[in-house]
Amino acid sequence: MAAAAPVAELIGRPVAQVASRLGATRDPAPAITIMRGGSRLDIYPADELTPPAPHPLRCDVSLVPPELLTELGNSRVPLFASSRSAARYRRVAAVYVVARDGVVVSVLNPPVIEAAPARPDETGRDRLRRVMQENRDPWLSAAPGRLPLSDGDAFLDRRVDLKAPDGAILAHLCEPALIVQFPAPAARDDAGLLQGLSLLPFAWRLRGLNAEREANRLEGAALFATLRPGDSLPGGLNAFLSAHPGVRRYDDEEDPAYSVLVINLGAEANNNLARMNGAALIGVLADRIVWTADGGAAAGLGLTSALCVDDRGTAGAVRPGCSNTGYFSP
Repeated sequence: MAAAAPVAELIGRPVAQVASRLGATRDPAPAITIMRGGSRLDIYPADELTPPAPHPLRCDVSLVPPELLTELGNSRVPLFASSRSAARYRRVAAVYVVARDGVVVSVLNPPVIEAAPARPDETGRDRLRRVMQENRDPWLSAAPGRLPLSDGDAFLDRRVDLKAPDGAILAHLCEPALIVQFPAPAARDDAGLLQGLSLLPFAWRLRGLNAEREANRLEGAALFATLRPGDSLPGGLNAFLSAHPGVRRYDDEEDPAYSVLVINLGAEANNNLARMNGAALIGVLADRIVWTADGGAAAGLGLTSALCVDDRGTAGAVRPGCSNTGYFSP
């Protein structure tokens, strides 16, 4: 049994009450917390307010139009529908619930940026690169090129387009999990053996890279857990960075007292030789922590990608850690 509720009916209610209505079975944890001006703003991934997926289903939280619930008959039914087919809004997949001092004030679901049409005589590869770089929209930055959240929670008033569409329903949508069965390997595979031998040098490199990922994952999470919005950095920003040399620092060009720190969260062991680690972000104003963002929200709400966008809205190697196509790695 899964719950659904109109977004309008969630606004103004305590987070605990919203979580109860949506069927949460655990205390929700905010992904982003902003402390400025004596007020606390928490941003929760919507799935923190819903129950875990029952086996053998996979479930997502989506914003759906009210007619979908009308078709189903009531607002508390098993929603066996694909989120891809039911969510008819041109929006990104992630949905976030925003609360000020424990009371829900908004639901965020940023719109999809439409890809620019191909230019005459432009190759597919050139168009893909252009789409990746041009017209980037750092949602939570005061302006392209600025560090994210330099003006705290002002994005709520500045970016009304990020809010859920009028009349939208927040719904927990489930569908059967897809189980893929692979055939058993052949008893002898000479081609595979030769291929494996050719990859041995990469295997040695991969082993060290996975050890590095694991160390970053453990140490980064431990450090992030010690940092609380509203607290001052022990000894000040420079002393903190000296004690933690792996933390990246970025200073805002327009506000010299404002910085964003990046903590490398590593990754689970995998077979990818590229360094694609997660990153937690910390906002610091005059040696005081003013916001924190965990790895999921930092990526999902575009905080990390904002570091790689210039003042023209073009993604690229804008700051250390950015690739020439605007991908950020801590």
